[in-house]
Amino acid sequence: MSIRAVGSSRSKRSFSVRVNHFCGRRPQKLMTENFFIGKNPATDRSMMLDNGVKKIAIFLGAIFLAAVIGIIDMVTGFVPDVTILYLIPIILVTLVMGIGYGITIALIASVAETYSNITLGIGFTTALVLDALMHLLIFILSAVLISRLHDQIRLITELEQKRSYDLTIAKEVHKYTFKPFTGKMPGLAIETKVAFAGELGGDYIYIADVDNKLFFCIGDISGKSVAAALYSALLHQNIILALKGHPDLTSIVKKVNAQIFEATPENMFITLLFAFIDNDTVSYINAGHEPPLLYSKKRNEVRSLTSEEAFPVGIKPTLEIEQSTIPFDFDDILLSFTDGVSDSEYFKDNPYEKLASELLHYYDENPRIITEAIFTKAVPAENEILSDDVIIACIKKLSDTVSNDGG
Repeated sequence: MSIRAVGSSRSKRSFSVRVNHFCGRRPQKLMTENFFIGKNPATDRSMMLDNGVKKIAIFLGAIFLAAVIGIIDMVTGFVPDVTILYLIPIILVTLVMGIGYGITIALIASVAETYSNITLGIGFTTALVLDALMHLLIFILSAVLISRLHDQIRLITELEQKRSYDLTIAKEVHKYTFKPFTGKMPGLAIETKVAFAGELGGDYIYIADVDNKLFFCIGDISGKSVAAALYSALLHQNIILALKGHPDLTSIVKKVNAQIFEATPENMFITLLFAFIDNDTVSYINAGHEPPLLYSKKRNEVRSLTSEEAFPVGIKPTLEIEQSTIPFDFDDILLSFTDGVSDSEYFKDNPYEKLASELLHYYDENPRIITEAIFTKAVPAENEILSDDVIIACIKKLSDTVSNDGG
């Protein structure tokens, strides 16, 4: 079966654009707040005193340890050489109290070592002075390196905490965007499957009951992870705003494109399929998205749904695409997906022919079985890495004798 997809170009054309900041209405209050707890001055003073006592104790302990190492050095003589043990108090104090205190302990350690050498009978010679200065330099360099390493680790920890916080916020936004469709449309069975390549994804799907018609939208945002996930929230809010008043699909696409064009950078675009499904028809606009497949029971054939010369959303300042309307009879099936399916290892060679074969094979099954069969082939095993986000949506027009629970 030869199926040709028209208007599904994924490459962004060259346009001279001016990106303006877009201030959209916030979808909802994020579930994160800052809580300020009143401070108790007495408690603060007590904590500062405790910390000061601890630091003094550590500093004095380090001095004592350096002295003990010096004594050990005097007792054991030249063999074994315990010079390296002086680094222990230096490292400890540098980590806990900072570079200044670490250098102070380095000086004390150097004095202790020199005194030990003099006690062992080494005269106060030029060689002794040079040896002491060399060891002092090593001690100070060790303190500096340990301090810098500590600062780097602390910076990495802070960045990781900030990233974790930002990711938490992004997940909250993403969670709001991907609210599942829990309603039921008379005469329709609906099933969706979603898998993200990372913690967040750039694929998008939205299904809603709009004036007793099923509104369906599926898309793919260029890029991945947090940025794409946040843009999906922006897209979601603009689609909801465009749906107010229940305009036609051409108006919806025009409004959404204008807002996305202003809100996103030049190298950002979104492929989208918009559709309204009513009693016996499917009206759709394909804005550069992977062409969905429609199985017709009456004709026993599969066709792809494309729009002529349709650009993705966000490339041009204005985007006007005429909607197409086709019959949607009993037992007909609409299968939509993102490129994580068509580019997957199983489907990447002749994806539309293979997906059409799946529909022809499972045409008599409910959408849940059809979706699961395709999802299983497109998504690798659990121990393998998913290379791209995957969304599959299957909508079937049910006959009067079949329930609409999708199962």
